[in-house]
Amino acid sequence: MELSLYGLLYLARDQSSSIMDIYAETYEQKRKFYLKSAVNLSRSLQKRGVSFTLVTNNRQEIEDDLDQLGYSDFLKVECIDFQTTVPDGLFYYSTHFKLDVFHYFASLKNEQYVGLVDLDMIAVNDVPTCLRNLAQAGIPLCYDVSDQLIPAFGHDLILRDMQRLSPDICAGRWYGGELIFGPPSFFAALSDRAVPIYERYVQLVDELFHKGDEMITSVALEQLQRDGIYVADAGSLGIVGRFFSVPTVKHPQKSFKYFENCFLLHLPVDKDFLAKVEPEQAENRETFLKQYKSYLSTIWIVKGLQKVNRLYRASYNSKLQQRSKNLVRQIPN
Repeated sequence: MELSLYGLLYLARDQSSSIMDIYAETYEQKRKFYLKSAVNLSRSLQKRGVSFTLVTNNRQEIEDDLDQLGYSDFLKVECIDFQTTVPDGLFYYSTHFKLDVFHYFASLKNEQYVGLVDLDMIAVNDVPTCLRNLAQAGIPLCYDVSDQLIPAFGHDLILRDMQRLSPDICAGRWYGGELIFGPPSFFAALSDRAVPIYERYVQLVDELFHKGDEMITSVALEQLQRDGIYVADAGSLGIVGRFFSVPTVKHPQKSFKYFENCFLLHLPVDKDFLAKVEPEQAENRETFLKQYKSYLSTIWIVKGLQKVNRLYRASYNSKLQQRSKNLVRQIPN
């Protein structure tokens, strides 16, 4: 069965892009930022025999940017019909339109095996045999990141909010939004489940701990699994790995040596790095990993210096406080 992957770039000029505000100021800068990452992801996948298509709501803007960047032949772009109504100003605004991509996947031919991946990813290894087997068998595939979310937010909080969207939720497993694969029949079932969940989500969104597609998809996936639909875990199979380069996460993390052996590498806090890599470098495993490890070393050196500086300041302030106390003691009453 053919494996075809897609990415989403929903363009919304008047909506805050949240995380992207860190990396780029203007709408045009953010658009090109994501587009360059999409080109690199596409090249890395094509190198390993996997087709990639960028789905968008504004094909003309994308193609104009590709022409300007000289990447017209590097990326396949497709425009689909988006029907989801997303409240203005909602955090992670554009990610909610993944629900429309699920609906689009449901309309494809049944012999296909398709997947949606985030743009801040890169393929660093060949397609593993287990993924080919899953595609051939038509078994859905997601990324269970419960071991990352539960230490950060607490299982009771996660389960409580999921049950507010669907009272029958029991396990409260959390699935990352960076990867979801399956045949069209799976996406048809997922889309049917997601629609009423999303309606409830919009009513309660301001009260939920998480805003974004992951909340809706995680609830829908547990419902489907209770209906007897088996969903494989891409993380435990080594198909994908989410790696954080900065020590800001609250969950234990394996060394990067583990992640560099995955088929897909997700770098959620390294969007700036991914956008600056050249397409020829992105498709070459050794070149990309060498660059990224060099980038990591720089980050860790900076973080180390910042830590030493904080310790020095703390020690210096402590000495100043002690000296002040000694002077006070020496002042006669």
